[in-house]
Amino acid sequence: MSFQLAPYLAKSVPGIGVLGGIVGGAAALAKNARLLKDNRITRTEAAIDTGKETVGAGLATALSAVAATAVGGGLVVSLGTALVAGVAAKYAWDLGVELIETELAKGKAGAEQSDDDILKEELA
Repeated sequence: MSFQLAPYLAKSVPGIGVLGGIVGGAAALAKNARLLKDNRITRTEAAIDTGKETVGAGLATALSAVAATAVGGGLVVSLGTALVAGVAAKYAWDLGVELIETELAKGKAGAEQSDDDILKEELA
């Protein structure tokens, strides 16, 4: 008997998250492969974006599964709950990553300033 990945992963919430990460990561990789081919991004940018999208999709999938299970109800209620929870989780993930990237960019820009420039800005 052959190994069946999807049914195996669907047995647990972390497994469902892994499955969502695989699908989300594959979509991000396909998008980034096209951007790489067109020389619109670098390999490093493609790898970073693919990683962020993979993790975000996995977390959103796992959270949507938990929410749909917790709410219960019929097919429509479960699908609606899963959709809303998944969108909210991915939105929060993307916002958090964006905030971190912004702070890191500020840190790099600040590292290029002299101590005197930073002190002048703080006192102004």
